[in-house]
Amino acid sequence: MILQSLDRGLQALNLLASRDCVSVTELAEALEINKNTASRIMETLRQHDMVQIDKTTRKYKLGFRILYLGERLGSYLEVIDIARPILMEVSRYLGQSVHLCAYSHSMVYVIDQIVSNLPYTMSARVGMIEPIHSSSVGKCIMAYQTREKVDEILNGYEMESYTEKTITDKERLLEEFESIREQGYAVDDEEMFLSVRCIAVPIFDYHNNVRYAIGISGPIGLMSTEKLELYKKKLESAAKKIGVKLK
Repeated sequence: MILQSLDRGLQALNLLASRDCVSVTELAEALEINKNTASRIMETLRQHDMVQIDKTTRKYKLGFRILYLGERLGSYLEVIDIARPILMEVSRYLGQSVHLCAYSHSMVYVIDQIVSNLPYTMSARVGMIEPIHSSSVGKCIMAYQTREKVDEILNGYEMESYTEKTITDKERLLEEFESIREQGYAVDDEEMFLSVRCIAVPIFDYHNNVRYAIGISGPIGLMSTEKLELYKKKLESAAKKIGVKLK
């Protein structure tokens, strides 16, 4: 059973994460609640330093406690400490941004990234949820879950169409998962953004389970078939180095 007040508080934080700041009125409209309830939610969050009030606009924005929690979460994620130097090596070698993603509670999150010096910005944001049906890392991790788990997750899952190339059919997605397992990597071929291609490989732990994946994204012009083969080999090598160190 969902605790409504807590659920609304978390919705408020998610809304703030997607905007620079919001007013009580804007929050009330977004959550479809009255202004008094919205005001109490924000005041409760402010008391815990989860949000703060902008002195100029008098609107709410995320508080410094969020930074502390994010830092504490990172300190507990052993895989980040293990993977970061390896990802930095990959990024330097390929000259591309590289991101590390993790599977948790039926979702795939970006938990770390190494940003290249290239003029374009294709890096995923840390904390972002990657769609399991259209992103290379999402498909890559899901392809290695059990069929029972996949069916459970896809039951009621909305396959949002981002481009004309996005897979929105369950059977087609299951076929994609099978292809990923056969070839050992996943590709997002303009399925999230037009003119953007991504490649990801799974990280197998000691028990041969897949909870993590690493990926690279970039404009199609710099992600040719030849480049994808080079990226795949380098990512696979990196994934093995990370995997042998995971418990």
